[in-house]
Amino acid sequence: MNASAQMNIREYIRFKDTIKVDKFKIDAQGFSYLKLKMNPGDHEILNLDELKKLTQQTIVGVDLVYSDYPQNADFTELNRLRIIELLQFLPAAFNSQVVKWQLVKQTGVKNTNAMSNFFHGFVIYYRPMPSYAEENKQIMDVVEGRSKPEDSTLLRVFTRNSTWKDMLVVCDVTGSMSPYTSQLLLWIKANQKLKTFKQVVFFNDDDEKSNDQTKSLDSSGMWTLETENSDKVIKLAFKAMNNGGHMENDLEAICYAIKKYPENKENIVLIADNWENPCDMQLLEFLKKQKIPVKIIICGLTDRLNVLYLDLARATGGSIHTMEQDLFEIAKIGEGKTIKIGKMKFLLTSGKFIQV
Repeated sequence: MNASAQMNIREYIRFKDTIKVDKFKIDAQGFSYLKLKMNPGDHEILNLDELKKLTQQTIVGVDLVYSDYPQNADFTELNRLRIIELLQFLPAAFNSQVVKWQLVKQTGVKNTNAMSNFFHGFVIYYRPMPSYAEENKQIMDVVEGRSKPEDSTLLRVFTRNSTWKDMLVVCDVTGSMSPYTSQLLLWIKANQKLKTFKQVVFFNDDDEKSNDQTKSLDSSGMWTLETENSDKVIKLAFKAMNNGGHMENDLEAICYAIKKYPENKENIVLIADNWENPCDMQLLEFLKKQKIPVKIIICGLTDRLNVLYLDLARATGGSIHTMEQDLFEIAKIGEGKTIKIGKMKFLLTSGKFIQV
């Protein structure tokens, strides 16, 4: 048993107070989902074989659904055991800063016979990983004008910050980022004469563990180009997507960019996936010592923001950029102070940000 799972579940996972509904109905909000069934009053997952469908998928939310029957009973211990059960078989649901947890209590059960008409167990929400062929088509449809971007985060950020020149772009090209890769390539194609881009570093590490670029330059999982030719950048992006892995080695990629292009290190722009944790936060202290500001564009932002990117911006003296907002001088935020991003509020406590 994982020792950390023995702690109080409210300390292990941050979720709001239990939501009460008559009968649970799934609201996937555009995501895919998987139901893990349990018997009422038990914590064992009945359909474990279904979990293989979540291999390589990005988990974004978890609902634990149970019934208030017998009415007003204390279900705290049962739900704790259910969460421990999930931890054993699906640790990925616990590893991200942005997985949204909800406890959902069904109040419509009036007798034992009615229990079979109500769902009990977990609903796992996830972003399905597109195939390479699907990625390729989605991107080229946007670049060649056959369709519009799913959202316009990059286009809006670049438009607002028209003074950014000679950018050293460090861009996540794991599968889930194809909607934003398409915007980057579209902008490069449409603005070649403006010389807003000087170098591009695509990353999606194919190693299980990121390497320390501070010691030697390791090109594994890195794809670089120094050109304003959009056709060459597009070709490299597809090569990176087709040959790389699914590790978000953001900090390693920044270190790589600094070492490979030291003359342009002051112009780093990181294009990051809000739904994934950087796998290499151990490099944060090294980047902090470099005192090189990193502009971070957060892609896929909804009502949750991955606070690890706030920590990265603060450590480097950098900035955060969303579809609607630019946040500068994050490094000047003092302990115990809060910042607001959209409708979200974040508190700096013990040197780290938390969403409140």
